[in-house]
Amino acid sequence: MKLNKTIALVAMILLTAVTLLGCGGTPVLAAKVGDQEITVTQLENSYYNSLSYASAYGFDTATEDGVTQFRDYLLDNLISSAMEIYQAKLAGITLTDEELAAAKETAENNYDDTFASFVEQATNAGSTNAEAYAKKLFTDALIQNKTTVKKLQADMLEDAMNEALVSKHRTALLDNVKMTDEELLAKYNEVLADQKGIFEQNPSSYFSYQTYAQYGYNAPPLYVPNGFFRVRHILVTDEVTANLIKTKIDAGEDFEALLAEYNTDPGMQSEENAAGYLAGEGASFVEPFLNAALALTKDGDVSAPVESDFGWHIIKRVSTEPAREIPYAEVKETFELYEQALYLQQYHSDLVSGWIMDESLVTRFPENYASVGK
Repeated sequence: MKLNKTIALVAMILLTAVTLLGCGGTPVLAAKVGDQEITVTQLENSYYNSLSYASAYGFDTATEDGVTQFRDYLLDNLISSAMEIYQAKLAGITLTDEELAAAKETAENNYDDTFASFVEQATNAGSTNAEAYAKKLFTDALIQNKTTVKKLQADMLEDAMNEALVSKHRTALLDNVKMTDEELLAKYNEVLADQKGIFEQNPSSYFSYQTYAQYGYNAPPLYVPNGFFRVRHILVTDEVTANLIKTKIDAGEDFEALLAEYNTDPGMQSEENAAGYLAGEGASFVEPFLNAALALTKDGDVSAPVESDFGWHIIKRVSTEPAREIPYAEVKETFELYEQALYLQQYHSDLVSGWIMDESLVTRFPENYASVGK
């Protein structure tokens, strides 16, 4: 019984493009966007594939209202995707031979990955012949979803081609769309004011913003709150060397000279970190390093050797960082990159929302999908 559930789940996740046929062989539609059809099966697959993430999006699927809201949210997403495909085709977007070849390669890779996942399922089940058992699992999933290998491959190719069309259309739509210098400067002042309030109330938030900014999830920090300081450190691989260095420092030898001789952390050699690493509560250092740094109460203090996963550290607090606004010129490149990307994303989202508002293009069939999730 457990194995059958596994097959069904894998099929549900992987075969999202498959349509369920009604008695007369006609797809049962959940919605239609222009000439793009969204089937009930696509909505069902989307629902069960996303169910474990429902709470993260604020939906309580333990209640009937929560199920309905989550289902409708997913249908809205499917409608948005279908609308983008429809509008790309309406705009006359076509693919070059090279783009078609790339889409075909993407589809083939997706199919290979799909079958590989069944091989993994078979291997995890302890099969002595994983390849043969995977073929059986795969065939069972195809039958359960009323499709064939040929149909699945065709669906995957169509999906890859549609993704390429949408991407190409999006590029065309956003060509020359960007924030002006004046808008960017105004946005900088707005974000600076917001961050200043947040960081003064919770200084450790600075480091969260710094980490997320590295991955493009928010603007870089624009304000340094009180309570931070700069540290430099000497990293070596063994305790004996670390103790030797600390003895030399205690005897009056120059910390920077010893750093140049012994240090193995390339970050300490970069111009960017010439003033030292910024430290404070919440800084994203490994715990032993951060605790040792926070224990340094005044500029010039040097820690005893401390071990972390990276080796042995001797840390010096070199300066207290004053609270300050980070000038626009210092963060201009990173800030503009983030804000321009956010602006383009919102601009495109508004376009799609406008298309969806056209009731002549979107038809829903709630009588067909009312039972999804229930």
